[in-house]
Amino acid sequence: MLAALRRESDRALVDLIRRRLALPVEKRLNFLRVRLPGGGSHL
Repeated sequence: MLAALRRESDRALVDLIRRRLALPVEKRLNFLRVRLPGGGSHL
């Protein structure tokens, strides 16, 4: 039971990574962006 759960978790993680890698770089690195007051952002 535990091994099956671990395999399913690993598969979900790999799927998430593949989906993120399929995105363009701007969307992939969006979590690194810092929002600036008054609009705009930077890495």
